[in-house]
Amino acid sequence: MPGQYIRDIDITTYRNIDKANVTFSPGINIIYGENAQGKTNFMEAVWLMSGGKSFRGTKDKDMIGFGADSFRIEGTVCRDDQQVKITLACAKNNPRYAGRVAKINNGNFVSPSRIAGNFYRVNFAPVHLSIISGGPALRRKFADACLCQMYPTFMENYRQYMHVIDQRNNFLKTIKNYDENQANAIFDSLDITLATLGYEIYRMRKIFIELLAEYAGNYYDKISQGREKLTFVYRDMGKTGDEILQKLVYNRDRDKILGYTSTGIHREDIDIYLDGKKAGEYASQGQQRSIVIAMKLAESDIMQQVTDVPPAVLLDDVLSELDSARQDYLLNNIKGRQVFITSCHIERIQLSESKKFYVEGGVIKEET
Repeated sequence: MPGQYIRDIDITTYRNIDKANVTFSPGINIIYGENAQGKTNFMEAVWLMSGGKSFRGTKDKDMIGFGADSFRIEGTVCRDDQQVKITLACAKNNPRYAGRVAKINNGNFVSPSRIAGNFYRVNFAPVHLSIISGGPALRRKFADACLCQMYPTFMENYRQYMHVIDQRNNFLKTIKNYDENQANAIFDSLDITLATLGYEIYRMRKIFIELLAEYAGNYYDKISQGREKLTFVYRDMGKTGDEILQKLVYNRDRDKILGYTSTGIHREDIDIYLDGKKAGEYASQGQQRSIVIAMKLAESDIMQQVTDVPPAVLLDDVLSELDSARQDYLLNNIKGRQVFITSCHIERIQLSESKKFYVEGGVIKEET
């Protein structure tokens, strides 16, 4: 039995799921059914138990079921001999918070980010191929989402940093209202804060990317049978707080013209190379899929190394797209963890020991 798993979940008026009460296996759970029936909605509800944002990038209130005023998700997370009840809720007319709130056991409702560390999870979905082929923001998001789970301090630093970026961008749009001395004083205050927070974010990203390069590189070496080499390069915008500050100061005039902050940790990239060539430009679809598998397996290992807890693994409509060799490789490397798999083609998933749930029209039924 894994060291951490969700025992059960109760869902009320969440997206197209009006009501569901499900008890999971601590091992493999398969959620199957036709397209657009609620499988990914169900998976998303499990994902949210960690306190993170939707992996779809959806606004909180858009998750409320049609015709309802709120949603509620409750689940029990077991770790070793302890049990923690996690509750998530969102109401359209909540006067205290703009979106979701969360609580642990019988505590008070707080921001969902405050419950981070009570349930660790790694998600793998077809959309993650865009990590390879898409823009820098997607690669930053991949690294930052993992760091936010493992380190609450990273999450807080990142939130503060982005708040100051918003302040600086708003200031750049109204800078004509200030004289030069006032503008320089405001710039100095904002830029010093950004440099301090930015350095802490850079430092933790660097550690993560170095581990990612090692772990994912080893996994890809096995997947490709040593035929190709996977490497990563962190394109940072400063290796010290002073360097970050100098670049912010140097770019002030440019930022005045652009109307936004053009340098900083929010603009960095993680280059991914296959045999020295950019994977997003030269790798085939099969190679890109293998790179993402290697990265997600690495993410899971890094999270376990840091937290000493094996994270749950969520595979959303992934296995049916892999050939049998890659299916076997992926499943063999996530043993000892709780696993959730969604698929439209259950017949393609060759797993004998698993708990199965059929989803139709938002109704979830356990297969007996």
